[in-house]
Amino acid sequence: MICVPALRLAACLLLPIATAAAGYATGRAQSERYWQAELQARVGALQTARAVEIQRQQADALASRQAWRQRVDQLENRVLAQQQTLQQWQNQQARRIDDATRHDGDRFTGLGPDSLRLYRRLLGYPDQLPGSQSLSTGSAAETAGADAGLPAPDLLAHAADYGAWCQQLEQRLVALKQLYPEQEPTP
Repeated sequence: MICVPALRLAACLLLPIATAAAGYATGRAQSERYWQAELQARVGALQTARAVEIQRQQADALASRQAWRQRVDQLENRVLAQQQTLQQWQNQQARRIDDATRHDGDRFTGLGPDSLRLYRRLLGYPDQLPGSQSLSTGSAAETAGADAGLPAPDLLAHAADYGAWCQQLEQRLVALKQLYPEQEPTP
């Protein structure tokens, strides 16, 4: 049999134990809700920060792309303008070729003095090289026969085309150097 004092003691302890168990369960549930809300807030803040970072990176990438596009467009426009100038130059050279061969006349079957000067200019050489001696133009009687060599207009047209080609290459090289400037190597 159970003794009455033990029953009394159990009855007295039952209420505090039940209250403690209920308090523990309530506190645990509240604590869980608090930390769940805290976790969601931190995750939300991290997601927001990540979204802002992604937007910033996208904006930077777009700005960089636009800057490159603008730079490429500027260089492209410059190259196109240079090509138009070069085309005008080639047209002028064609007229100069006609003038030089007409001025040299039929006395020369190859390049006459005016044609030779124009040939050198078309290839980018100065009229007189430093330290060189001037060549005598000679006379028409000293030239080879009409069947020897290439006609002067053909030689001059070749020089003009070759000079224009070289100038185009130079313009492209300059444009590429401007688009991709040399960077100093990092040690």
